[in-house]
This record gives sequence, structure tokens and C-alpha cells, in this order.
Amino acid sequence: MNSEQDERQLVEGLLKDDRESIAKAYDIFGAMAYGLALRLLGSQSEAEDVVQESFLALWRQAERLNPSQGLRSYLLSIVHNRSVDRMRKRTRRPEAVLDETAPFPDPDDDPSVQVADAEEREEVRAAMKVLSPDQRQTVELVYFKGLTINETATQMSVPPGTVKSRLRLALGHLRQELGTQ
Repeated sequence: MNSEQDERQLVEGLLKDDRESIAKAYDIFGAMAYGLALRLLGSQSEAEDVVQESFLALWRQAERLNPSQGLRSYLLSIVHNRSVDRMRKRTRRPEAVLDETAPFPDPDDDPSVQVADAEEREEVRAAMKVLSPDQRQTVELVYFKGLTINETATQMSVPPGTVKSRLRLALGHLRQELGTQ
């Protein structure tokens, strides 16, 4: 996102019920929203659910948006509030009766899933080592800290186009290293 003007245009599009605007908002802020939800919840599946619910809420509550205020802060407030609500629901759940024949209720509780996730994280860490320091920092800022392209450019003191190029090259190297398409 280049400027506050672009963000204002997104808000105006949402106010007009423009589907392209919500899609563009997701493209721009989706990773950041997911990063926040994941940090708060610690569960990939719950974070994905919260992000989906948050963008749906943004779409449904578009009339509350103010073009002179930022979309990002409004969206991240929704993500934060929904994540906190999820955490509260966790603590209110009654204890389940142990049934030895029942399948695991949540795949995040399955030790084999946890081991597979740990192995996957280790593979990603190893793959990250093949990146140049600039590419590695770019990936970390965008995907792990949830910064936008412009925020990353500002933090790294480079133009946004450089960030995009580094990110594209880094993702290509990671795909090749991890053997994914």
C-alpha cells in the first residue's frame, strides 16, 4: 500500500460494497492479520478462522468505517478482539471426559501433528539459511512480523520495489529448497 490515499480508496470501496476492495484488503493485510492472530492464539487453525471471521466482519461492518481513519488499525482491532474472545472461550470450556477410544478432538493436540510441525519449522529454518541476509530479513519482516511492503521498506531503508523483488526472489529460493511448487 503506497499511501494513506490508497488506504482511503480501499475504505471508500468497502463503503460502496465493492468486492474487489475486500479482496485487495485481504491481499494487503491478510498476512499481518494472520500474524497477529497466530501470536495471540498459538494455533494455526484458530488463527486462520479468526482472520476469516475478521475479514467477514470488516465486510459486514463497512458502514462503520471512516475514510479519514486507517483501515489497518480497524481490521487489526477486529482480529485482536476476536482472538481474545477465542482465548476466553478456551478457558470457559468444561473439562472433557476422557474416552480412550475417541479420536483427538483437536489436531493441534495430536503429538504426531506437533512433531510434524516441529520438523516443518526446522526445514524452513534450514531453507532460510540459503537466502542472502537481505532476503532473509525481508521474509522475516513481512511473514513473521506481519509488516507491509511499505513498512518493511521504511525499516530497511530501501524502496518498496526492492522489498518486492527481494521477497519474490526469496520465495523462489525457498520453494526450490523446500521442494514445493
